[in-house]
Amino acid sequence: MRKVLLTLFLMFVVAAPARAKSSDDYQVSCNDLWAAVKATLDNPDNYGILSLNDTVQKASFTVVGGLTTDTDKVALTPKDSGCGMRTMFIQLGPDNSDWRQFHHRIARSLAKMQAAKPKPVVTATGQQ
Repeated sequence: MRKVLLTLFLMFVVAAPARAKSSDDYQVSCNDLWAAVKATLDNPDNYGILSLNDTVQKASFTVVGGLTTDTDKVALTPKDSGCGMRTMFIQLGPDNSDWRQFHHRIARSLAKMQAAKPKPVVTATGQQ
């Protein structure tokens, strides 16, 4: 009985990365999201950029400080309601900390850029 339970547990642990979400939709334009991706990858303490293509909005990079130097990728695709970001992180085991950190850093960069955008001027009558 223990062998069966151990086998099932190991199957779930190995299959966990396959179930990880690799695509996210953002409610911003791809140009804004691409600027956040580039700002995130521009930190040499976190990432080493291997290739960056502004035309097709794709990048290949490595995570600095990892035990292995796997090539991770990100690509943007326009969607009806904004932009889709597809990521591919090669990380062994069920922990997807590199993927989580990347997405948190994208969210922070995007928030900084949104906060830095000038607000529309509102007149006394409420019109722009």
